[in-house]
Amino acid sequence: MAAKKSLFWQALKQTLARSHVDNLRDEITLLTAYSTDTIYRLRYDSMQYDYISPAIERLLGYSQEEIKKTPLRSLISETRIVANAMKPLDSFAPLEAARKRGEVNKWQADYLMKTKDGRQIWVSDISYPWFDKKGAIIGSVGSLRDITERVEAETIAKEELLRMANTDLLTGMASRSFFFIKLEDELKRIKRNEEDLSILIIEMDYFKNINNNYGQQMGDIVLKGAARLVQSCLRNTDTGARVGGATFGVILPETPAAGAFWVAERIRSSIAKETFHLGEENDLFGCTVSIGIASARHSQEMDASTLYKIADKRLYIAKHTGRNQVSIDELTDAES
Repeated sequence: MAAKKSLFWQALKQTLARSHVDNLRDEITLLTAYSTDTIYRLRYDSMQYDYISPAIERLLGYSQEEIKKTPLRSLISETRIVANAMKPLDSFAPLEAARKRGEVNKWQADYLMKTKDGRQIWVSDISYPWFDKKGAIIGSVGSLRDITERVEAETIAKEELLRMANTDLLTGMASRSFFFIKLEDELKRIKRNEEDLSILIIEMDYFKNINNNYGQQMGDIVLKGAARLVQSCLRNTDTGARVGGATFGVILPETPAAGAFWVAERIRSSIAKETFHLGEENDLFGCTVSIGIASARHSQEMDASTLYKIADKRLYIAKHTGRNQVSIDELTDAES
């Protein structure tokens, strides 16, 4: 009788255990089917999926069976490894080898992947090592998630931060730092293309008097007005920047000294003709600018700092010989 009871309880335990396993499998199947993440198990010997959840079809458009037969690397056009500061990865080989040796505990990367219908999406991959019973690494277990919207939002945010960093908030012109970066780039370009380049340094005459007599708010109005006039005289390929408190810089690509002189004259005369409304009494106020010009030929060895200093010296001459004028080394060329 006791033996029969023992057999009964053993059978009952086995039934309950099987029921528990079946329920657990059902729960796992349900979770992986409805999860927005794609769960996978990847074998390193074949670099193919041993298991991948149904969510892969929503992610990449491939069925479970199709993706198991598709080489993973063939779908990836760009890889950014978190441990590598998210820099684009040229080769998988070193990191892949380290991962297969078990030296990478957590693999975290973003991939630009091609879907079955040809779209490009960003996918986040987070995985951990998968070991066999002897402790040897045979693959990884992880998850894939569509992060395209997040990457696009981050890109827009970075572009906006860069735009703000490169823009003078008061005038909307380029910032001083961007001016010098752009000037260095243009000096390299004229060497490649065998062209000339000129820059203008423009300073408001007696600007301190405007701030002292009318206040900083009115000074800002004048600066914004002058910046608008400078920009109106430039081409789309030119770069106007605020490089100091009341000083503007202009980069004129493909422009020799003679052409720069006439651009500078147009700016000077436009500002000299302008009147600004000051205060509630609607008083009118006019101002002028002094301008220094420097040019670089493709055959010269010239950097941004040196060229700027030359233009600044010409500006000094313009300011100390009467103001409201343009100073240039190549006067003969400008008048021809």
